[in-house]
Amino acid sequence: MSLVFIARSKFRVGLTPFQLLPSNLAIPESNNGYGSHRRNLDANQTRLFLLSGKSERQVGVRSAISRPIHYVSKIGSYPKGFHGIKKRQLIKYRFQYETNSVVPDSRFCDGKPTLEYAETMSKTFASMTNEQVMAFAMLDVPEACRECVIRDIMAVDKINYDEALEVFAKIAKANREDMLVKSFPFRIGFGLSFTGAFLSIPLVFHETTVAWFNQNYVLAELPPATDLETWLEVGTASWGWMEPVLGTVSFFLLCMQFARAQLKNLGIRPYFNWQREHRARNLCKKFPQYDPDLLSMYSKCDRLAVPHIMSD
Repeated sequence: MSLVFIARSKFRVGLTPFQLLPSNLAIPESNNGYGSHRRNLDANQTRLFLLSGKSERQVGVRSAISRPIHYVSKIGSYPKGFHGIKKRQLIKYRFQYETNSVVPDSRFCDGKPTLEYAETMSKTFASMTNEQVMAFAMLDVPEACRECVIRDIMAVDKINYDEALEVFAKIAKANREDMLVKSFPFRIGFGLSFTGAFLSIPLVFHETTVAWFNQNYVLAELPPATDLETWLEVGTASWGWMEPVLGTVSFFLLCMQFARAQLKNLGIRPYFNWQREHRARNLCKKFPQYDPDLLSMYSKCDRLAVPHIMSD
């Protein structure tokens, strides 16, 4: 939106425009013989400029008008709020409030992107702007975290992108040192739970396995063979000693699962957070010349078991 003040001068033929613009707009380039005129405006003020030939001078400052106005004053009078122009230079003037001066976005047509704009879409993280890459990195996207480190390497070492990739490969390799040791508790937990889940079935319902386990660990008296003809009868016989074990393990896991849920609500993951912070600190110590925040973001988004397969 803009306010246009037009005055007719005694000393030249034609109209001399005065443009009064809000702070978020600049005076546009004119093609009417007055040349190019641009000014930065204050946050809560607008400025009135007198355009004369290819020169301009500021003739007044007033607050931006927030409602439409359109009026014509008497010949030879001053515009309201402005007293920087000599009266003899003013014969006729007017204020006009333009409400349709917002420039439409040429990248879209009818709410849809144009073909030219679609062809410029970034298809890789390497082709994105710094702001876009940083926004994705804050969301823990591994490719974006890698791209941030690569660009930091380029800025610090003054090298091109391909050379920075070689340096990043060394950083990625250093980040995975001792990863197997740090993931050992998780591997042990997975192995024990997976093995115990499948072993519980034959220990309850398989006659040979039940007889072997009873002979070596329980030493209880089994029912006669006529009462062990089906797998359900075997389960009934073995349940006498398997119930305390399975019941205790189930209750223990239930309590641990509830405790983990409360830790998650509190935002606490004791060992996982510790090993991740420790890995990030070690990586920053090995490469102190690069930004520690970017290195930490990349280190924390790496997987424990296998490295994340990076896309372009």
